[in-house]
Amino acid sequence: MRKSRYAAALIIAVLCMATLAACSAKNDESAAYDYAYKTSSIEAGYDYDTKDSDNGSSSAPQYTGNSVALASTVRNTMTDMEKIIRNISMNIETKEFDKLVGIIEDEIANLEGYVEISNITGRRYSNNDSLRRGNIIARIPKDKADLFIDTIYDNANVINKSESIKNISLEYYDIESHKKALEIEQERLFELLEKTDTVEEIISLESRLSSIRYELSQYETQLRTYDNKVDYSTIALEIEEVERMSPAAEEKVTVWKRISTGFSNTMYRLGKGFQNFFIWFVINLPYLLILGAVTTAAIIVTHRYIVKMNRKKNNKNVSGKLDASNKFDETDK
Repeated sequence: MRKSRYAAALIIAVLCMATLAACSAKNDESAAYDYAYKTSSIEAGYDYDTKDSDNGSSSAPQYTGNSVALASTVRNTMTDMEKIIRNISMNIETKEFDKLVGIIEDEIANLEGYVEISNITGRRYSNNDSLRRGNIIARIPKDKADLFIDTIYDNANVINKSESIKNISLEYYDIESHKKALEIEQERLFELLEKTDTVEEIISLESRLSSIRYELSQYETQLRTYDNKVDYSTIALEIEEVERMSPAAEEKVTVWKRISTGFSNTMYRLGKGFQNFFIWFVINLPYLLILGAVTTAAIIVTHRYIVKMNRKKNNKNVSGKLDASNKFDETDK
């Protein structure tokens, strides 16, 4: 009975220590931010006085350098500590589809990124004039994402660009603190497991250790997922092959510009329509010739049949009149 109470007391003590460790981990996180701020401030020209304010000295930093350097250095340091997920979506068009796709793939490799999804629609055998489309989702290192976007702007016409940014710093560091607390609790339980002798205590400790291992595995998987999303920006490209580029969005549209653009589009559609009709006519000419021959033959046969039927009808009428005339002559005699 005493041993069971002793084991229960030990487990309760371990859990209390784990709770204190979690609080300490959060405090360490806050201290890390404070340390980063103070370190950056000292590098920028501020000197922190460690004297107590009750003794007449101020605990505020004393300026000895450039305030602009301080702001820049602190901002960069805090940004490095933040966990930010960046997603970018772009709709682009090009006249040289194959060339653009090759440039995109080469640039992804040069920037040490990778293609997550690629879907390219090629030409069909039955329609060589068909335009192609493609979807590429690229993962680019976060510090090189802007270089990749600049390459897209230099080699394609960007129709639309949207961007979303999500800060997961609080979630990330909260998971990290829970993970550290579980690791500390796991170490304490291993120490207790080496000292205990009873089967009940061993089973109880092993059960708790198994639960901790499962939770740690989940936290590690989640942290790795977050690290990948943070370290690599996601850039989704929707590529469209066109024969005419869309006008720039920033171009000022006037009345005459709208008229000229509309007239140009109308003439382009008319020319394209005549071109498509000519191509269709040449391609289907054998079918048209066969259809014309069959139609002509049908017309000739029908015409001959009608002529023949009319002749028979006329002959009957003539013979009927002759018979009537002969009967009339015989009656007169």
